[in-house]
Amino acid sequence: MVEIDVSDVWSWRVREKDRFERETGYKLTLLPFFIRAVVQSLAAFPLMNARFAPASESSPPSIYVNDQVNIGVAIGLPTNLVVPVIKHADKLSVKGLAVAAGELIDKARKGKLGVDDLAGGTFTVNNNGANGSWASAPIINAGQAGIVTMEAVVKKLVVRDDDTLAIRRMMNSCLSLDHRVVDGYVASGFLADLKRRLEAMGPQGEL
Repeated sequence: MVEIDVSDVWSWRVREKDRFERETGYKLTLLPFFIRAVVQSLAAFPLMNARFAPASESSPPSIYVNDQVNIGVAIGLPTNLVVPVIKHADKLSVKGLAVAAGELIDKARKGKLGVDDLAGGTFTVNNNGANGSWASAPIINAGQAGIVTMEAVVKKLVVRDDDTLAIRRMMNSCLSLDHRVVDGYVASGFLADLKRRLEAMGPQGEL
C-alpha cells in the first residue's frame, strides 16, 4: 500500500467536471485519471500486465506478457460484483477512459453487460473508496497478475518536502499480486511509479 497526494489531480477534476458532464452526459470522477496512471505504469512494468500459465503435458509453467492493456473495472451492484473491461485502455486519453468507464458502469447498473464486455481483462482497478474504505486486500481476477485499489480520498494535515504543513487530499492505493508472475520488488516498483504519476497530474491539463 502507498499513500498518494491527489490534491492537484483532484483540483483538475473539479475544474473540468461540470463542462465534462454537459458535453458527455457522464460524471467525471477520479477513476479515469487513476486508470490513465495505471496504464502508464503498466507500460513501465509490463510483468504486471502478464499472466501465469500452469504446466501441461506438453509444456512447463510459463509467464505470458499480454500485448494488449485491457483494464477491468470492478463495479459493485446490490446483488453481485461485475468486472467489465475497457479494451485497449492504453490508447485512450483521460476523457476517453472517462466515457468508456461511464458507458460500462451505466450498462452494469441497467443489467445490460454482454459477454464481450466482461472478457479479455489483463489487469483490474477497484474503486473501494467509493464506499469509504481506506485500506483493503483486493482479490486478483483469475488469469491476471494484479489488482489495484483506489481508497477513500481524505483531507489530512501533512508535512511537505520543505517541512511546511499543509492540508492535502490523500488517498491510499493497495495492490494484490500473483507471486508466480512478479515478486515484491517489481510490484512495489509499479506501485511507487503509480504514486509518482498521480502526484504529477494536474492541476492543469487537457483531458
